[in-house]
Amino acid sequence: MSDLSDWCPPFAHASQTPMPRIADLNADQLAHHALNIFIAQGRHVEGARVIYRALQLDPHHPGALRCLSDFLAHEGTEPFAAATLEHALSGAVPLNDDARRMLDDLRFLDIWSWGFSRHVSGEANLSGEAFKQREDFVFDGPAYAAFLNTVTEPAGSLQGAFQAAIRICGLMSGLLRHAEKDNPAFDDVLRSSAFVETEAYPAWLASPTDELDALDQAIQAQRQAG
Repeated sequence: MSDLSDWCPPFAHASQTPMPRIADLNADQLAHHALNIFIAQGRHVEGARVIYRALQLDPHHPGALRCLSDFLAHEGTEPFAAATLEHALSGAVPLNDDARRMLDDLRFLDIWSWGFSRHVSGEANLSGEAFKQREDFVFDGPAYAAFLNTVTEPAGSLQGAFQAAIRICGLMSGLLRHAEKDNPAFDDVLRSSAFVETEAYPAWLASPTDELDALDQAIQAQRQAG
């Protein structure tokens, strides 16, 4: 007698819903998850991965650009965060009014946090309301331009610095590597096109979205709880 313990009718297989994979997510979904990760965990490898993937699918996605800037707005990579925002707001990226306002507000806040503007009151600890009155801030344009030029000049352009920002994100995510060097120099990151995807990239794309979904559900529940 044949063993039927593992047998099930063909329709049973057909009715099973395949588990969603990261490869199935679009740029909107990836940017949403990237923001969740940043809110919950700050600068995180998984955040870098979803940002990098989102910008591969849509280099103009405003949410992904915001998350890339947030991810790079840390000591050592702040000029790349600035280059990302300046590129996004330069006219090179098609933005609707809401997206432009979001990125412009972030740029204004970052310029202050990096020390290139100050409030006329002299206060260093400001409420969110203070940033709605931009005329109350004094902007040091030359100093900010010099800060930005630390990456735009060696990269050759604002666009080049933005592309380098994406490469940095890819390198930090473990999804990108230099084809010849284990530790590429700063100039390589700024100018070189000799970067390739790592073996981890396809494996990550094939992985399920359950952890991302669980984090999203937890954040949504927390918001609903007030």
